[in-house]
Amino acid sequence: MKKRMTLAAGAIAAMTLAVPAMAAETETAAMTAYKAGTVTIDGKLDEWNLESPAAVKNPEQIIRDAVFWQGESDCSANFYLAWDENNLYMAADVTEDTPLGAIEMLPIDGEDNLKLYISTDPSADAARTEYGMNDFLVYFVMNEGYWDTAIDRSMVPKESRGRFVSTGMDGGESVLEGYECAVSMTTTGFTWEAVIPWTCFSNENIPVYAPKSGDTLSCNFVITDISYPCPGSEYIPQMAWSGTANINTDPSEWGSVTLAE
Repeated sequence: MKKRMTLAAGAIAAMTLAVPAMAAETETAAMTAYKAGTVTIDGKLDEWNLESPAAVKNPEQIIRDAVFWQGESDCSANFYLAWDENNLYMAADVTEDTPLGAIEMLPIDGEDNLKLYISTDPSADAARTEYGMNDFLVYFVMNEGYWDTAIDRSMVPKESRGRFVSTGMDGGESVLEGYECAVSMTTTGFTWEAVIPWTCFSNENIPVYAPKSGDTLSCNFVITDISYPCPGSEYIPQMAWSGTANINTDPSEWGSVTLAE
């Protein structure tokens, strides 16, 4: 009997230990976006509140071609968001050994880029497994002098697109009206800073989002690093703040951002 009681106690202890471990695996990535004051788009983050980064630096965050990632010094980043009534601000402090490696002859998702996944609907179900009308994937191509942007809506069901379709996906365009960005080089990579008007996520069928403190939006970030920018490059590591490669079709794997003063 004593042996059975000992085994039972051990099993209960093991289950107790397993619960927080499972909870940690399913914990949603979360960050805070603070309301912006006066922001100068100059590639420097002096005016930013940097208390809540979305850190992308761990091997378990690799979602493509993991064998070609050489560690944090090869490719990693801290992403930041800020906001005001008219604009979303985004910044990234990037560590990369071959920065700004995009070239026009590669597909847009095979170039050096940063990606923002964002919902402009704070009432959207965070557990939804299908993209909705207010879900957007934005590409920012990292090529000094040619800051192409694109919006991918191919994963949004046709009936939910609100006539807002993919744009700029062939490359060579900047499709975000009112968008500005700047880069400053660092000893370990570069710092990128941008302003994106909320109107970029709207059309005649999708109202402009009116942000307010306390809103929580689904969001995610990806960094793509091509080490050898030349045609025929096949292996290009990609890292995401939250989730797996399924983030391209399943927003339940995204993280979240809460707007704060």
